[in-house]
Amino acid sequence: MLFLLAFLFGMGLIDSLNPFSIAVHIFLLGVLKNTNRIAFYVLGIWVVYFVGGMLIFTGLTSVLDGLAGQFTAIPDLVLYGLESVLGVILVVYGLVEFRKKQKPRELRLDKDVSSWTLVLLGGGGTLSDLPTALPYLGFIAKMTEMNTGLWLGCGLLLVYNVIYILPLLLIWVLYLMYKDAIRDRMELVIAAIEKTNRYIIVAFCEIVGILFIIDSIFYYFGSPLQW
Repeated sequence: MLFLLAFLFGMGLIDSLNPFSIAVHIFLLGVLKNTNRIAFYVLGIWVVYFVGGMLIFTGLTSVLDGLAGQFTAIPDLVLYGLESVLGVILVVYGLVEFRKKQKPRELRLDKDVSSWTLVLLGGGGTLSDLPTALPYLGFIAKMTEMNTGLWLGCGLLLVYNVIYILPLLLIWVLYLMYKDAIRDRMELVIAAIEKTNRYIIVAFCEIVGILFIIDSIFYYFGSPLQW
């Protein structure tokens, strides 16, 4: 359980450094007439990420429960073969992501927006990122692997999502305290986070992918690793 909690906080903190969500957040703080309405944007992010996580978690749990009786019948050779394939996919994905040129996403806003638009903006951006949210998907997979119950899983996902929006809440508080004096510095922070986040994702894919490949290689040589 302690490992799962440590994994939660680690993945949650990494996942919270989402450059696009933070960039939109700061942009909206600078253009909204009432900056307190930024809460609707954060709410949209939180609701979609939590609900999406619950749907993935319950779906994975149901699927694994249904296949549990058949899983033990799958030969180890096949399982380790799938592990090696997944490892190669992660390594290749990391390399492709590393070589990809970063294109900044531009945002334009000519007038104040409604509360529902803010909710949809936050939720829509989060929904588009959800399929590639590797830390979040990794944490959900770990909960499923450890046979975490539904209510405990729900509670852990709640905590994860609170961690996920912490940078947005912190920026909101700082903006209310310092207004325009801090905006230029925040834009520099966005650039740094965008660069750092890219390397974190690449490192995550490469490390996990290489571990999967090494584990399967040791199995093929008759000395499976004991994790």
